Amino acid sequence: MATEREIPVKKNDVIEADIDGVGYEGEGVAHLGGYAVFVPFALPDERVRAHVIMVKPSFAVAKLLAVLRPAAERREPFCPHFRTCGGCAMQHIDYDAQTAIKRQTVQDTFRKIAKLNAVVQETVKSPSITAYRNKLSVPVRGAQPKIGFFAARSHRICEIGKCPIQFEENEKLLALFADFLTREKLTGYNEEDGTGLVRHLVARKIGNTLTVTVVVNGKSGKRIAPFYEDLREAFGSACTLYANFNEGRNNVILGEQSALLGGTPKPVLVDGLWTEVHPQSFFQVNDGVRQLLYNAVLEEVGETVLDAYSGAGLLSALMAKKGARVVAIEREKKATESAKLLNERNGISESAVRLVNADCAEALPEYLKNKPQTVVLDPPRSGCAPAVLTALTETPVQKIVYVSCAPNTLARDVAVLSSAYDLQKLTPFDMFPHCAGVETLAVLTKKE
Repeated sequence: MATEREIPVKKNDVIEADIDGVGYEGEGVAHLGGYAVFVPFALPDERVRAHVIMVKPSFAVAKLLAVLRPAAERREPFCPHFRTCGGCAMQHIDYDAQTAIKRQTVQDTFRKIAKLNAVVQETVKSPSITAYRNKLSVPVRGAQPKIGFFAARSHRICEIGKCPIQFEENEKLLALFADFLTREKLTGYNEEDGTGLVRHLVARKIGNTLTVTVVVNGKSGKRIAPFYEDLREAFGSACTLYANFNEGRNNVILGEQSALLGGTPKPVLVDGLWTEVHPQSFFQVNDGVRQLLYNAVLEEVGETVLDAYSGAGLLSALMAKKGARVVAIEREKKATESAKLLNERNGISESAVRLVNADCAEALPEYLKNKPQTVVLDPPRSGCAPAVLTALTETPVQKIVYVSCAPNTLARDVAVLSSAYDLQKLTPFDMFPHCAGVETLAVLTKKE
């Protein structure tokens, strides 16, 4: 870490520098005498001019002003909101280069956090790199409602009419909802004083089914209900409308309770299983990559599986269909109820998938006593609870298959598990083309 005297830049400096690295969020990195300057939207092998906007003891951040020598991998972004909207970070990069950067990110993260020189396989590419997201979630803010995405590192709304990485119908849905808000004189949420009715519009398109949820700052969806007629006229009968109730003064999108306002929920076919799409249901946002990822998991599991953080049960059911006997542990009651319904719809018996509605930290140690061949971990971004990792190191199983959307917490957890396990395989999956995030599959086996 440079001392204050050694820091080679100060705030508001305009610098010219060669980019020689990539940060965890896809930003370019220049090193000035060992001091790192992060420049979003710059690429390795480029020379850039940049305005320093933040200076810390160990690094600085600069705004890209000009590319003086472009890299061969630089591409023209296809979205007019790029660099303004906070959604995508890598549209200016050739897709092959994006996946190479994500592979390098996973490798660097494991070296720095887990202290492992892990061999990282080639990033599994997405079958589609536009219109690939099956879930749209946009905040609604202000007395004269603005609908869009938050600008990078802010809660300022970047209004959009269409997002090219979302499902095709998103432009039509956004325009329809904007007209509805205007017609009904509904207000968007105000984060400063907690007023305003509409907080978010959330929609998921699975197959031909469109599930729309309006998150309201209150306990009633009465004023939202008329929107269902707009939806039905625009999209037909294969759509449903929910209100979700969230009065919390926080950044959490969905509250705990939802109410159906219109339409009849119908099961949809996902990876060969009939399942229901509900506001609280979890699905990976990229259908094509989800299939590739889950197939890779299925190749690794044994005949008996403990599925921790099992969510709405899709992966548990797929493992059972393959012939495994599964114990699925999930804390959220609604997710466990969804898993039960999924199993019933698809003829999966309780002996094939035993559902346990409990905290993994409390339940997993007990079920490890049954000596499952494989433990599947698919925790939230924060990673596994310490008690889960402790239990797995004290009672090692033959194999752990760990699915993660956050390389830093995955590396942290693998470092803990490395006392009892060897890391056998590390594979990035590009669940989020043009965005900085990466899904990663780690396979660990018990040390001899």
